[in-house]
Amino acid sequence: MTAVPAPGRRYASGRPLVACQRVRKLFGRFVALEEVSVEVNRGEVVCFIGPSGSGKSTLLRCINGLETVDGGRVLFDGSPLPTRAADLRHVRQRMGMVFQSFELFPHKTALANVTVGPIRVLGMPPAAARVRAEALLDKVGLADKAGSYPSALSGGQQQRVAIARALAMEPEVILFDEPTSALDPETIGEVLTVMKRLADEGMTMVVVTHEMTFARRVGDWVVVFDRGQVVEEGLPGDIFDRPREARTRDFLSHLGWDDSGRRHRPAGSA
Repeated sequence: MTAVPAPGRRYASGRPLVACQRVRKLFGRFVALEEVSVEVNRGEVVCFIGPSGSGKSTLLRCINGLETVDGGRVLFDGSPLPTRAADLRHVRQRMGMVFQSFELFPHKTALANVTVGPIRVLGMPPAAARVRAEALLDKVGLADKAGSYPSALSGGQQQRVAIARALAMEPEVILFDEPTSALDPETIGEVLTVMKRLADEGMTMVVVTHEMTFARRVGDWVVVFDRGQVVEEGLPGDIFDRPREARTRDFLSHLGWDDSGRRHRPAGSA
């Protein structure tokens, strides 16, 4: 893709914050990604949707260097991801990552989970890190859980702590890898509400999700994956109301969306 704004797509600057250019990724003989090109602009919420195993999470891991690419390249703020470990760590400090399995330290309280990054990575004084962490826990609705350990928190609460932890590093973009897939229906909404609030505040977000209503209502740009390729991409209204490709229509129909962009049976919620 080129850096020419698509109609209706938000552009905060002349170049995308994240650009994946013809990315190819192999696992042995299995082609996980084939010639995938995607751009993410500052201030956008870009949602990756598609069947399980279609390459969405793999591309997310390529974006922050957890996976190396076998072809093409990933650019962050105009520069290719570095190959030296120390340089890559520096770039990762500018990206937040929220995993589906929370990845909290079980032996640390919610507050300590949020302060550990700023203290150890950014060199922030503990007192200042604590103030930041308390404010962020309040932001995600968990001010009263600062002293709780992950085992005492619900899945939704743990995921909100993980979001606060990502925010504590003051990232330029947050990557969400199916953040609600491990949650029960009662707690999905509380996580999506926090994510929507971040979107409203202008946080750049890349979200791998099966929550179609969230992608439809909150996303600025939707990318549809299938079999390691981008099937189509566009504004949410176009993808959900007027999908061009049969594979997109089949995928949405399977999840309960009809051709007019309306759900005709239960699917994701926001």
